[in-house]
Amino acid sequence: MQRVRNLIHIDVADRQMLTGYGIGVGVLDSGVELHEDIKHAVVAFRDFTSKRSSQPKDETGHGTHVCGIIAGNGISSQGRYRGIAPRAHLCVGKVLNNKGEGDVARLIEGLEWLLSAANKYNIKIINVSVSSLYFSKIEEKERVFSLFEQAFSRNILVVTAAGNSGPGGSTVSKLGDSPYVICVGCHEGKESTLFDKKCQDCSGRGPGTFVYRKPDVVAPGTDIISCAGVRQYIKKSGTSMATPIVSGVLALAYERYPYMSAQEMKRKLIRSTDDLGENFLMQGFGMINVKHLLQ
Repeated sequence: MQRVRNLIHIDVADRQMLTGYGIGVGVLDSGVELHEDIKHAVVAFRDFTSKRSSQPKDETGHGTHVCGIIAGNGISSQGRYRGIAPRAHLCVGKVLNNKGEGDVARLIEGLEWLLSAANKYNIKIINVSVSSLYFSKIEEKERVFSLFEQAFSRNILVVTAAGNSGPGGSTVSKLGDSPYVICVGCHEGKESTLFDKKCQDCSGRGPGTFVYRKPDVVAPGTDIISCAGVRQYIKKSGTSMATPIVSGVLALAYERYPYMSAQEMKRKLIRSTDDLGENFLMQGFGMINVKHLLQ
């Protein structure tokens, strides 16, 4: 995580003592285990799968890893693997089952729950690192996109993963194909040469179905170390890991600019990126840059 922090210039946020304090982040994923690093942060949990567990759980570890990237305090590693916004709080909706599978109906339930709880928990960001859901009915797509638009109108930014189906064209996740979300791809920037297998090689590419850039931005997503189980850590790669990095950065930005609208925040995030010189269908507007974002 320190490599990631250096790459996106998060030291500026550290100097401003920004930690995401008071900012709620909704996470729709495979659930969450109460790892030592994130148990302080989980303030609400709801299971939308057939099991309907009342207690936090995560059979695949995917959601726990994502939550650690956003708000882990790194206590089990003496701070080495702390997340981006360690004092943000998390509202976790389990929409994927014990095999990591789910459907759009569960996602819709999760989005509706987070929107209903947004005022109570000051939810400003919703992280959806789930890119493998497909719309089987036009009504499903219309409902999901309507909820995305509702969130945006209420100044809540939905952050979605571009998916790992690249490098072909038009492989970006359909969930990211909306003007009301921030769709995140993978890129390691200047440190790409450190990896033999980079997530940017399979990061979903645009254009999607709308006439604008998708993904919107990119962030590091290769070999990201985050929470697993109760005290352990694990290394994972993919746009699913890049997405919570952006969500965590937005939590810092909302702490700094608490009255900024979703439209203003999305514009500010996009305009603060670094152009990597890649095709825009791969990098969107570029790599997130916390230094520029907080200026």
